[in-house]
Amino acid sequence: MADENETQLTTEKVAYWYFRLNGYLQMENFIVHPEKGGGQRTDADLIGVRFPHRQERFYEEPDNVMQDDLQALELTDGWIDVVIVEVKTNAECTLNGPWTNKDAQNVQRVLAAIGCLDPGRLEEAAARIYDRGLFEDDNLRLRVRLVAIGASTSDGLKHSHPQVTQLTWHTVLGFIGDRLYGYRKPKNDSHQWDEQIALLKNVVIEAKSGHEFERERFIALSLERLGIRAQKPPPQIPSAKAASSG
Repeated sequence: MADENETQLTTEKVAYWYFRLNGYLQMENFIVHPEKGGGQRTDADLIGVRFPHRQERFYEEPDNVMQDDLQALELTDGWIDVVIVEVKTNAECTLNGPWTNKDAQNVQRVLAAIGCLDPGRLEEAAARIYDRGLFEDDNLRLRVRLVAIGASTSDGLKHSHPQVTQLTWHTVLGFIGDRLYGYRKPKNDSHQWDEQIALLKNVVIEAKSGHEFERERFIALSLERLGIRAQKPPPQIPSAKAASSG
């Protein structure tokens, strides 16, 4: 078990770093305020946008492009991807009521605040997101979707909102570990990064056996520091859309 005095990871920050390492620009803890005062209507753990030509490369090696988590994120070549992310710790992937209650109109308010659509199309986009979890526009090459992160995927969510992207902590942490270890030399000078990513880099070191990186050990150690019960690796479920580089 981790020492009680040891600084712990937080699920919201780990989710933030997963999306950041995949090229998303983000707003954390986005609050939907009421029009006439009073308590907040709801909040989104993360809102992020990834642009279609995103690449992280080394100019000395122009063909060496870091590979993002294309399959898990169901990324599509040439599209702008806007995500509204709901984070759970030990629960399965779930959407809170504000993202499924059409009468509350919270999705419309978030879309208006983001500004990715003409105001005249907010109702259309929100209706699709409420019904299935995804809005796409072929002409704009724009996708806006809900993403749920949790301890396990949910059959119920898949049935009620089939186009919501579900990610488990095993998937999220596996990608982070691979990225931090695989690019440890170019990303070595990262003193401006926050404490959470520094902790994850330390876990990468702990997860090494000799000169080998033990991916499953990294995941297990990170889960322990997050206070998440041990998980089995998720089954490989074919993506609804063929993933391609973005």
